[in-house]
Amino acid sequence: MAETERRLDEAIGWKGLPIDGLGNKPLGRVAGIHVDAESGEPCWALIRLGRLRRCTAVPVEHVAPGAGRVWAAYDRDWIRKAPRFRASESLSAGQELEICAHWEMHRRGRGAEIAGLDAEDITAVPAAS
Repeated sequence: MAETERRLDEAIGWKGLPIDGLGNKPLGRVAGIHVDAESGEPCWALIRLGRLRRCTAVPVEHVAPGAGRVWAAYDRDWIRKAPRFRASESLSAGQELEICAHWEMHRRGRGAEIAGLDAEDITAVPAAS
């Protein structure tokens, strides 16, 4: 459990940091972290893409912090095509599977973890900061 708490504390520390993608192009800012509804393990870094309150999610394991920012190995257009939702809303298995399909991880990682659940089950919730 201590390892989960350490990863969560680190991920929560990213909130508000700029996030850059390929070519050091700004993608937005980290708006929050969503965690697995049961284990509390961080699973999504939320990116606020602009002034609107909508965000998209990048798998936590696909980003890395450094030099006062967070980095994701994706280009801006790909990030902007990802499904959007509000940072304050919990995600159902159906919503998460849609996000996983965008990141091409519907048969592995998070997608495999939630694949057998009912589409309406809440599977990820905003982390308490």
